[in-house]
Amino acid sequence: MSGGGMWRGWAWLALAGIVVVGAPPAAAQGMDPWAAKRQWMSVRAGYAKSAAEGSADGNVGFGFGYTRFRNTKWSYGAHVQVDVLGRFADAYQLEIPWTLEVVRHYRWATAMRPYLGVGAGAFYEKVQGTSQDYGQFSPGTFLVGGSNTALSEHGLLGFDVRVAMVSLDHQDNPVFGGDATAGKHQTRAVHWSAKLNYAWAF
Repeated sequence: MSGGGMWRGWAWLALAGIVVVGAPPAAAQGMDPWAAKRQWMSVRAGYAKSAAEGSADGNVGFGFGYTRFRNTKWSYGAHVQVDVLGRFADAYQLEIPWTLEVVRHYRWATAMRPYLGVGAGAFYEKVQGTSQDYGQFSPGTFLVGGSNTALSEHGLLGFDVRVAMVSLDHQDNPVFGGDATAGKHQTRAVHWSAKLNYAWAF
């Protein structure tokens, strides 16, 4: 990861932490957004990056998802994200993960509640603007962590960090060829994102 991309990523994390930690607690003392059988619809936007050798600086991404609580501690969900992992001039590397996850939520003595989870899914990768463009699905697994703060009975603000291990192919691409240009062969790469998140609870 280049210095510029790394600092942009950390800046997103710092901003997300300040916003979420500084958010006021829920004004309404009604139904708990983390209660059993509660459901969330969420949207998020922020930073995305591939850590593969030879990848471009990170770029932007957004996503949306569905979460359902089995009880106050555990939830499961489905999410779709669109991440521009990087650009070189007019060439870009796009990834669209379609994933399922299981998450453990922790109740602290604060308005903020952190979470950790695991997931897996199909990661669609598209490279455009090179002499060897391609699009393909690859399997991937990921770890997810972050926190949420209830702004009201039905609204939550948070930040979400995902670190995915994704299978690689097409390493002969002249722009996004990874470390194949160095005479090596990498079969998997780490892709990660840090995004602000807003959820509607019902």
